[in-house]
Amino acid sequence: MKKTLLMSGIACLFAVNANAGITPYVGLDFNYSTFDYAYDAEDYVEDDYQSLSIIAGAKFHKNFGAEAFYQHSGKEKNSFLGETYTTDFQAYGIDFLGYLPLGCDGTVEIIGGVGIGEYEMKVKEVGYGSNKEESLGYRLNVGLQYNINENWGIRGMYHHVYTQKSDIDAIDEFSLGVRYSF
Repeated sequence: MKKTLLMSGIACLFAVNANAGITPYVGLDFNYSTFDYAYDAEDYVEDDYQSLSIIAGAKFHKNFGAEAFYQHSGKEKNSFLGETYTTDFQAYGIDFLGYLPLGCDGTVEIIGGVGIGEYEMKVKEVGYGSNKEESLGYRLNVGLQYNINENWGIRGMYHHVYTQKSDIDAIDEFSLGVRYSF
């Protein structure tokens, strides 16, 4: 149900009238994430992940916008006391962003924002069963975007995610990606 509502919201972003001053865009980000576990889980569960994010968003004004994301990591292996564990995670959510254009032409923008996401971590012990944990995360975002031209932009961001589960305290993410505006 949550994914259906998210996809419906994305469809609404692209269905708006272009005369309203709304600029829809899509993007692709490469992410490097570091997990901070509540317990000494990093002994057996990997705490560094690489992932890709698919982005769909819109700027409602030159200073405000929102974007939805879906993120999925690759599988990571870690061994502890002779046991091997594989882990991966996926996430989806929405961020509300503020833009501060620099200079007269606004080629470079400082970006800040807040958001919310659903994070799902899968842990599998080789030869045994697997475990899946879902957590709601509150996101703080800061970054820079360089607009190459009217349609293309390059963005670097830092995301700090506070999670509500006892196993994962927080996630620090660094992302680098491209945006295409319609």
